[in-house]
Amino acid sequence: MAAYAGGETDAELRLRSSLGDDEALPVGFFFRTPDELMDFERYALELCRGRVLDLGAGAGPHTLALQSIGRRVVAVEGSADVARLLRARGASSVVHADFRYWWRPGFDTVLMLMNGLGPVGTLAGLDRFLAHAPRFLAPGGQLLADGAEAAPSRPPRAAMAAAWPPAGEYPGEAWIELSHAGRVGQPFRELYIDPETLARHATQAGWRLDVVFEGGDGAYLARLTMPA
Repeated sequence: MAAYAGGETDAELRLRSSLGDDEALPVGFFFRTPDELMDFERYALELCRGRVLDLGAGAGPHTLALQSIGRRVVAVEGSADVARLLRARGASSVVHADFRYWWRPGFDTVLMLMNGLGPVGTLAGLDRFLAHAPRFLAPGGQLLADGAEAAPSRPPRAAMAAAWPPAGEYPGEAWIELSHAGRVGQPFRELYIDPETLARHATQAGWRLDVVFEGGDGAYLARLTMPA
């Protein structure tokens, strides 16, 4: 984000994971315009109604797209630097907080995109979040989150082998390492969850889950609601 703010629009962020992935992401991907959003993202925005809470808003592509069509949106972002950038880009209501613990009531739609549930890290973290999330919702509210099943592509790098979950844990409980211009961040947990596992945990927590969009690459968009 600092690279983009400094005008390095062609800069790349390198992502390595314990699933074997090693890829370069252009910084501009996080600053996409509404016309550059993926199909499932555009569909998720169409499903948004009422007061919207964008959890894990990042650089704000979804917050700003919703604002542009007159939606009232509160953006929550865990990084102080990115929260400042969100405000500078024109987001009208930004909260710097970890959404796993922070809450504010009364939202008709909670939006969580770009592997939105990923920051919960583990299945245990997912269960804690699913117990916490109803606090956000107004009566009849909905939570929209995208995800994808983890598919290890090759053995993890030796440098990350010690961080790989012990045998028997859910394989989507990945470790992620980000780097830019030679600076390497600390590995952190990221959850990649298949829709069947998500549905099982959601049902146990009292939610109803509907998969409302499926992509050809295994990605999906889920809509979670609390039965009346």
